Amino acid sequence: MHWNILGHEPAVNYLKNHANLGKTRHAYLITGPDGVGRESLAKAFVKTLNCTNLQANQEFCGECLTCRQIEEERFPDLSFLRVAEGSKDLKIDQIREMQQTLALAPYQSNYRIVIIPDFQKATMGASNALLKSLEEPPSKAILILTADAKESLLETISSRCEVLRLRPSTVEEVKEYLIEEKGIALLRAARIAHLSGGRVGTALGFDQNQELLDAYDQALTDLEYLMTSRLRERLQYVEKLQQRKAASREHFVFLISTWLTYWRDAMIRRESTQIPLVNIEHEDQILEIAKLIRPQIIERILKEHEKALGQLDANVNPRLVIENLLLHLPLVKF
Repeated sequence: MHWNILGHEPAVNYLKNHANLGKTRHAYLITGPDGVGRESLAKAFVKTLNCTNLQANQEFCGECLTCRQIEEERFPDLSFLRVAEGSKDLKIDQIREMQQTLALAPYQSNYRIVIIPDFQKATMGASNALLKSLEEPPSKAILILTADAKESLLETISSRCEVLRLRPSTVEEVKEYLIEEKGIALLRAARIAHLSGGRVGTALGFDQNQELLDAYDQALTDLEYLMTSRLRERLQYVEKLQQRKAASREHFVFLISTWLTYWRDAMIRRESTQIPLVNIEHEDQILEIAKLIRPQIIERILKEHEKALGQLDANVNPRLVIENLLLHLPLVKF
């Protein structure tokens, strides 16, 4: 395992080659689903460019002051530009402020580096503003963007970057990594590896946040209860959700996203017995659902959940969104 990163060997080797002085480019774009390791790869690249105790084959030591500062995001020549708290977009003013920083000479490194995670969240104005830095980059500056997909960005931006596409590892690879590298017990490792869908960052997030894992379990338990409940009980469920102090748009997004994994598992079991499920602890119920509900209905439910997430992102009233979703949920008997 190179750079302490699971998988992504082609991307790691590509960046190792670019880490040689004189081979670096002014801009990189790392794409892939959430939790796949986009930001970890970006940090590893920055460590390799700056490590004071670089090992053979461009392996950073991870222990020198510079490596530790980069990991803790306090290295003087590295900046992170993230969506501001309370906002869902990266704004043009943030890009302009970053450009002023990028134009400064490096303090102790060969480069001044800015990492911009989730650039798919940039407004059109922010995207257009960034083009200036890509078209006329400062001589000692490197921009590293991450995004869910190259196609989520303007072609004029992605075409000016070195693009690296990351894909999830297999569930088995993540499970072995969790057991061997993180010392996680077998059953827990298997469970969160399945929940992660092969995304090691997501798996580690579940392991480090038991409250999140419990909330995920509760969401699936709620869904199985709702499928056996009539309209009145479903509306009462929504009413109770609204009364909780933790109720928020983000909570509704989490709830519907979790349910979506359940329905995807049901569709998988309709079509294949070989593909691993996400929700292995609910496999018996998922098998029953796959037998009881026609594939056309499951497909419709999947589309309705995806539509609901889009509506939440567009600031539609969360209560109306989830009530409409539950109105169309089939009534089943396990």
